[in-house]
Amino acid sequence: MDRAAHLDSLHRAHDGQPPKPELRTALLGGATRATALKRSSKLDLHSTLAAEARLAAARRRGALSATACRTDAWLARLAATLAHHRRSAVALLDQRKAYSQ
Repeated sequence: MDRAAHLDSLHRAHDGQPPKPELRTALLGGATRATALKRSSKLDLHSTLAAEARLAAARRRGALSATACRTDAWLARLAATLAHHRRSAVALLDQRKAYSQ
């Protein structure tokens, strides 16, 4: 069933607005493609946020002395944010490799 026919049947099956997950799946061309696009967008988001956290941590480290870096709460928070987003991006990449094999 093509995308237009799937959307048409979805609108016929519901009196009001169709459920958002079903509508999104129909618009994206099926569940497999919707899942792949969702994973890809999550990977892009985590990669971007990791890059921003890395840049912010480097700027903060450059603005502080060596002794101040050890006790700086803001720098510690940036490091934790960076670790979280890197870990999430790597996990998504591992999932992608597992599904492609």
